Amino acid sequence: MKIGRQLVTLLPILAVASASCPAAQWRYSFGVSNQRVPEVDSDTFGIAGTLIVEDTTPSGVHLYGEGELFVDHDQDHLDPDHIPVWWRTHLFADGRIWEISDSLDIGWIAESSTKANTVSSVEREIKILPGLTANFRSGPFAASAKVASGMFFLEIDDDVPKERGYARGDFRNTVMAVSYAANASIELGQSCRLRGQVQTWRDPDGWLENQVVIDLHYDLSRWMADSALIFGFEHTEYNLAVYTPADAGDDPLPILPWDHDQFFKLALEKLW
Repeated sequence: MKIGRQLVTLLPILAVASASCPAAQWRYSFGVSNQRVPEVDSDTFGIAGTLIVEDTTPSGVHLYGEGELFVDHDQDHLDPDHIPVWWRTHLFADGRIWEISDSLDIGWIAESSTKANTVSSVEREIKILPGLTANFRSGPFAASAKVASGMFFLEIDDDVPKERGYARGDFRNTVMAVSYAANASIELGQSCRLRGQVQTWRDPDGWLENQVVIDLHYDLSRWMADSALIFGFEHTEYNLAVYTPADAGDDPLPILPWDHDQFFKLALEKLW
């Protein structure tokens, strides 16, 4: 099964992280999620599990790895052959290049993210983009900007496109892309942190994907040791025009009947 092969690829990532970061900080979370496709008024609720490992090397390089697994209760069947299990990963290493002042520095980042088998017909997405960052900190406020360049790969699940006249070979887009991102966070008292991020991915022909992310982190340590309540929201837009064949003729159907999705998650996070 496709999902079985995808899940197997997650095991080496966790194995390498465990072996290379024996003294790292490990966190895990469990919660509920909802993937919403507004254009067809679809909500797919499910349960979510996350494993995070984080460490800093003696030379000051920050390492981060995150794997998320979701089990959906799929009632709308937007994809008629959808297996209701999906996952995503986020891996990066970053460090400082130039410390301009106590509050401002220039840094580097090497980042990889994947997403697979979503209810909104994302079969596989892989982004590998190293880049540069500018980071600012002042009291409870922090902000950063990032520019990166690398590989962008997005494959659409084949079931819905076949119904709309698309053939094998039309489902994948692999390009060299540039990404621009900006994020900011603020501490709201001693227990609460709010963070927001906007990011876009582009190739020479135009935009590929846009995303807005909002996270709210509430520290529960006064009631439960080493724990926090996490609320997350994501809005992602996809440029489906890149999948339209050159010989499609006038006014072709897009590869999917929707071009954006939203994701909500509420989870309890604990230190391992």
